[in-house]
Amino acid sequence: MNHYLTQLISDMHLAATRVPKSKIPEGTFDPDYMMELEESPDRPMSYWFGLTKEQFPPSEKLTAVQLELMAKEFEQLWAAFSFEPDFPEGLPAKRRYELMRDYLDQECSHWPGGWVEHFEFCSYEPENCPFGIEFCKCKDFEFDDLHNMEMPERSDGDLPF
Repeated sequence: MNHYLTQLISDMHLAATRVPKSKIPEGTFDPDYMMELEESPDRPMSYWFGLTKEQFPPSEKLTAVQLELMAKEFEQLWAAFSFEPDFPEGLPAKRRYELMRDYLDQECSHWPGGWVEHFEFCSYEPENCPFGIEFCKCKDFEFDDLHNMEMPERSDGDLPF
């Protein structure tokens, strides 16, 4: 497996050199170019990298050391494309690797020239947290239950806002 991972990491490093470049100089603004980017279709993340999910071994096939290495390599590849994963502090390498591997099938846009695409992974439902309840960042949030919220009555018939 080590030989295969060495080759895969080499492919990841090569992919990081093939990041699409911006058509305009960094720090400048061109509304036509921005419209072109906004109208471009989303594509699976694997399209941008040129690497498919099937090329990455399932986490069960990797040792703890290999998982740590592959999670870091994935994070570096994502950073090269200005994709930013939002992981809770201390999330184990195994879970980081699994989430990034699964996201190779996720459609996203890539905006060259310093635009960062942020990936939260979380849908703010603690019972379905992709990080597990131990690392859930929203479990202590107080969500308003709009169905049970009472609206103050107004004598003039106007809305309270």
